[in-house]
Amino acid sequence: MNISPEIISLIDEVRNDRTHGASQLARQAVSVLKVAAEHSQAYSVEQFLQEQKEVGERLMSARPAMAPLFNIVNRLLSIVSAKAIGMDLHSISRLTIDKADEVIKYSIQAIAQITKYGSELIAGGDIIMTHSYSSTVVEVLKDAFTKYSIEVITTQSGWGRSGEITARQLGSYGIPVTFIDDTAMGLYISMVNKVVVGADRVCADGKVVNGIGTYQLALAAKTATIPFYVLCETLKFDPRLKSDAADLEEKETSEVVEPGKLPPEVKVRNPGFDITPLELITGIVTENGLLTPEQVISYVQK
Repeated sequence: MNISPEIISLIDEVRNDRTHGASQLARQAVSVLKVAAEHSQAYSVEQFLQEQKEVGERLMSARPAMAPLFNIVNRLLSIVSAKAIGMDLHSISRLTIDKADEVIKYSIQAIAQITKYGSELIAGGDIIMTHSYSSTVVEVLKDAFTKYSIEVITTQSGWGRSGEITARQLGSYGIPVTFIDDTAMGLYISMVNKVVVGADRVCADGKVVNGIGTYQLALAAKTATIPFYVLCETLKFDPRLKSDAADLEEKETSEVVEPGKLPPEVKVRNPGFDITPLELITGIVTENGLLTPEQVISYVQK
């Protein structure tokens, strides 16, 4: 069935967003389904469910590297579909809106728990390095700063420069921040006590998909024997997909080099994400606490 231009526009906002992290975009995707339910023109339960399914499928394919977007949309659609039997159109629409609010609330509560557990890993006087914007990381560092004196080094974080958002937000809280180019992370890594990053997906093999450059930061931390923590809700765990099948969202090559500046036989690549193996990770902090690398794979496959 036809999806309204307004809903298409909201889906495009999710697809084109380079500002927010995966958790925020997942909640935004649920909000799109909620808007679709509120403004649905369906005249039967079957048509309403089909409309929700089509909107959901477009949302799930909009940002393929981000597991929470798929998981949260799929969870909402499954809940609504399972409860639809015997319900009238008004009731199923109301149920969809209410359940959308519930899954958004649960995600926000998960971030609050990660903030608690994550800030407990940070000590007074710590210098923390981070890379690739994560609203969860920002919340953890903000909370830690209310208890301790800390400093943060954040990278530019790729051509999208999402690290500028990190620096701006942390600086607005009064946290001392040093902003560096990605190529300088190896130079500064020996100055820090810990590295904390977010995640867009924890794959079935335990490897972590996150903004491009995370892998090289993890390698630098390992070489310098600096603890490397990933902060993410279990909504980002994806038992469906191993890392070698992950879509790393190739972006516009013009972000790397202007068109025509290189000979046509030169291939330009611009992946938005990379993959960090478990052996480089000290632990993954979830809403249920800290997982060691040895615990991650079995947890993902629960």
